[in-house]
Amino acid sequence: MPPGQKPLVLITHDESTFNANDGKRRLWAESGKQPLRPKSKGKGIMVSGFLTPGGILRIPDTISDAELLADSSWPKDEAGNPEREAIRYLEYGKDNYWTGEKMVRHTKDVIPFLRYAFPGCEGLFAFDNASNHCVFAPDALVASKMNLGYGRKQPLMREGWDHARRLPQSMIYPENHPDTARRGKAKGVKAVLQERKLWPAQGRGRRNFVLRCKAKKKTKTEPDQFRCDPALEGRCCATSLLQSQPDFQAQKGQLQEEVEAAGHSVIFYPKFHCELNFIERFWCAAKYYTRENCLYTIESLRTTIPAAFRSITSAYKFYIRTTGRYQIQASGDSFKFSGGGTGQRIQGLKHNRRDSLFG
Repeated sequence: MPPGQKPLVLITHDESTFNANDGKRRLWAESGKQPLRPKSKGKGIMVSGFLTPGGILRIPDTISDAELLADSSWPKDEAGNPEREAIRYLEYGKDNYWTGEKMVRHTKDVIPFLRYAFPGCEGLFAFDNASNHCVFAPDALVASKMNLGYGRKQPLMREGWDHARRLPQSMIYPENHPDTARRGKAKGVKAVLQERKLWPAQGRGRRNFVLRCKAKKKTKTEPDQFRCDPALEGRCCATSLLQSQPDFQAQKGQLQEEVEAAGHSVIFYPKFHCELNFIERFWCAAKYYTRENCLYTIESLRTTIPAAFRSITSAYKFYIRTTGRYQIQASGDSFKFSGGGTGQRIQGLKHNRRDSLFG
């Protein structure tokens, strides 16, 4: 291995939902009689988990709780004990749902696990393209969050980069600005574009150069919908023009930023292809256990889910079965899927993210 390069450890992630009334799909019954079953799925528990080919990412038994608690920032459970598995449970409902912020928090809590589970290695975190995984940091460079003018309800963004002048550009007015009303306030899209010499000063289109394009309404009561013309390549409105700038285009999601800041790498699975993630087989085995041992109460589900995870003795077989089902070829906008002897050719899987699974 080249000097300075660390071994890579694949750590895949996914969420799954378990429900209290999700019991056996088939059972024996007396002829002519049907068992009574709840009509709804009942209350549920959402599980967010990180899995390696060797199983759930966890702290080795050789590491004591006292050693983990020596780190004041180490995540703890409700009883005050240190978390030892990269699994998080959420009983959803009543405005309690899994959000992008909770996903980022879980990932940040899991990253230190690698120091104990895989010392001296670099983690390769694999996520799907769910919206929760692409949430931006509060100060991220996102043009759609900006107003045309300064201040008001828009975030204080981080420093940008003017590639034309090769200079950094502050997105906030300085405290010594001549206009006292602008001091410490966020700049608007117009001011940022004017500083970059991109705001049209005269000529055709100046009157119609608005903050963002609006689609035509079918009815008067229909809410505004913002839709730009792809043929204009970011020149149709101020928001699309600013968002097309290299520093705004290079803006990464908060999840990816946190992982890379800790010295690890991130890849994303192609959209709508969960079969490429071997954790799906892990969820399948766990749900088989919970259905076989379903007692149709949320209280029993709280103990059945961890028991289901403990019943899975090996995750490596899931990894082998998944990676053995397909052959990936770097062939432009497609790859060859050789599963089940069909030799299908699935088109259109070239993903626009630079760090996706297939490049």
